[in-house]
Amino acid sequence: LMVEYHAHNTNKGTEEIKGDGLTHGDTMKKRRIYFLIALIPASDSVFPLLNVKFRNSTLFGKISVSEPALTVRSSSLCLLQVETGDLGDVYKIRVSCDDVPGFEGWHLKSFHLEELHTKQELNFDCKCWLSLNREDKELVKEFPAVNEDQKTLPVYKYVVSVHIGDRWGAETFANVYITLYGKRGDTGVRKLHTSLAEGRKFQRNKVDSFLVEAVSLSHLQKVVIGHDKEGYGAGMYLKMVTVKESQDSDKEWVFPWWNWLDTHLGLCETVCEIVTV
Repeated sequence: LMVEYHAHNTNKGTEEIKGDGLTHGDTMKKRRIYFLIALIPASDSVFPLLNVKFRNSTLFGKISVSEPALTVRSSSLCLLQVETGDLGDVYKIRVSCDDVPGFEGWHLKSFHLEELHTKQELNFDCKCWLSLNREDKELVKEFPAVNEDQKTLPVYKYVVSVHIGDRWGAETFANVYITLYGKRGDTGVRKLHTSLAEGRKFQRNKVDSFLVEAVSLSHLQKVVIGHDKEGYGAGMYLKMVTVKESQDSDKEWVFPWWNWLDTHLGLCETVCEIVTV
């Protein structure tokens, strides 16, 4: 399980990153974080070591909980707690799980962030599945912060369309990943699982559209898209990527490429960064 915080920077140069830990200045605030996680009621499961990543505009690091992996019975609740340094003004969190063999899913009930000195709290009422077999069939979810001091940002299901070119060998059977970047942060790396179009994904002269749910990014600026080179002839010829805020939106961002994502053709790269036109 990975939890990321996205925050507006409020630090005054008092922190310094050293390895996976932090050296805290005199003004450092500590926060306590609670996770309430309900397991999928199908089988017993092992809860792995927890990695917590936090970042704002100038600070990046992670904290690993050193407790052994937990074995938790199905249909039960698990309460975990970690302490961090000052995260700045958190405006969203991102929660994700790895797709590992035998993984059936987690149900995340709630997320709680407390500033220990002032007792200020941020609560995230999640109530969602992190699973490829339930609801949205996603392993990544984002939640906006809700409090009286800042506006709650909307959550969009961005429609990401991948346009494959009409060239011999343009298709790919590899896993394709994308990250959207806007004025208000990014989506993190997302695997494009389920196409809205029928048939096999990423075939020659085909357009596949995917829903990428994320807290509003404001104006989109660029995308990073690539594949994992899995399978014979994994390279693909990408015409462009287009993105809309929703299926009903008239606003569309266009990211043209017109080149190969291949180890032997074009720029001989399998990942590219494309800015909008």
